[in-house]
Amino acid sequence: MQPANKPSILTSFAHTGPYLLVTACLAVVAVFVLLGQYAHPSSDDFCMAAGVNQYGLITHLWNHYFEWSGRYSANALYAIYPVVSGLFAGYRFIPAIMLAGLLLATAFFLSTLLHSRMLARSVMLSSLCFVSVYLLGMMSPASSLFWMAGALTYQTANILFFVSLGLMIRLDERQKRSQHYFAFVAVLLGVLVIAMGTNETSMLALTAVSMLGFVVHLRTGWARLKPWLVILVMVLICFAVVYFSPGNTIRAADFPLRHDLSRAINGSLVVGFKVLWIWLSSPVLIVSSVLVPFALAGLNKVSGRSITVSNTQLVLLGLCTFALPVMLQFPAWWSMGGWPPARTLDAIYFLFLVSWFMTIGAITLRFSAKQQSYATKQSLSAYPAITVIVLSLIFTWAVLESPSMLRVKNDLFHVAGPWHEYMIKRYVQIKQAVAEGQLYLTVADYQQEYPRSLYFNDIMHNPQHWRNVCYADYFGLEIIKRDKPESSIDVKAE
Repeated sequence: MQPANKPSILTSFAHTGPYLLVTACLAVVAVFVLLGQYAHPSSDDFCMAAGVNQYGLITHLWNHYFEWSGRYSANALYAIYPVVSGLFAGYRFIPAIMLAGLLLATAFFLSTLLHSRMLARSVMLSSLCFVSVYLLGMMSPASSLFWMAGALTYQTANILFFVSLGLMIRLDERQKRSQHYFAFVAVLLGVLVIAMGTNETSMLALTAVSMLGFVVHLRTGWARLKPWLVILVMVLICFAVVYFSPGNTIRAADFPLRHDLSRAINGSLVVGFKVLWIWLSSPVLIVSSVLVPFALAGLNKVSGRSITVSNTQLVLLGLCTFALPVMLQFPAWWSMGGWPPARTLDAIYFLFLVSWFMTIGAITLRFSAKQQSYATKQSLSAYPAITVIVLSLIFTWAVLESPSMLRVKNDLFHVAGPWHEYMIKRYVQIKQAVAEGQLYLTVADYQQEYPRSLYFNDIMHNPQHWRNVCYADYFGLEIIKRDKPESSIDVKAE
């Protein structure tokens, strides 16, 4: 009887793996959320809020489109926020809201893809792990998450990207079942209109997905093709609205190396492969990738869909995955002639991560020796239990000891507090100065270490710098500047 008990013991032992994964991933999310409590408005936040205060919401957004940026929905989001709640109220909760939205959007997409319950434990665990891997792979959480303008521009795009994919899958299912889909298409179009106006990287990805949806349905007949044609036309219209914004031309004038084709191609290739190597060499990504086949076993138990993958689909998915870091670099290199901003690289990383995990999942489904067992919902007990627990332990170690996690923890527990106190004192000083009619103000320079995963930028020593001008306009000052630096720390910060 003793040998018969061993599989159940090992299986029970293996089931502790998910608890380890949950603990590690929750620790990641918690640290990022807590660090967000020390976030403060910066640069574009003040410019947008000051412009709205001066000209009104609609007028300023209209001017912004013609003078600076075609990202109509992203601009609207961080222009509306200070109108509704004020620039400072709730600012520290934006990262938490964005992460919660990303987690739910990931679960929505995954559950739609598998035809399962969105709140199923395996779906939520997989979504939580994805969000954690994404957070730890960010090059600049300061500008991609903790800066309001960056968070609403890039994280909103990520959330809506998953929502759009999920809605497209559900539209296809409704068509196959001959169900009414007019209202459903209307909702999808609304989501796409907002998503297309968030940022150019997500815009390109959604345009490609919409074209793919149209091509896939070309031979299905006019009745099924028609909504996909409407979707494609709407996406192309939104693309044109963003691309042909006069503000793009004005902003691009600041980059003398723009529109150099050979430089753009060479830069996209060199930097694309460089960041690809950085991503693929991450222990967190490596271990999480090895865990994907085991995650599929758990997901398959709640899945109502049998997914088959052809060799052609697998090759195309793999090519797309490795081409993304290069192809999505090109717009930035073409328009600026140099490295994309770190937040743009984070947007590319998100799309790469989606394609990467889908590719690994497709490989698992295509070449697993026990592919038929997936279709019959094979349980986790068939896998080597010891492998599951070992991989879970390694993943937990890789997460907790990753450079990103260590940096964020150091900022949270040691560095962010003094910076937060310094900023609070500055706001008090500004309030007192305005009340006393002192409209030419010099604030103390910050002499301590900046929280690098949180700090994006600040006003400069030059009162004529555009950041200082926006800052002064928002607070009702004539001029504001920082005192001259007294240490090399500040010089490096600039």
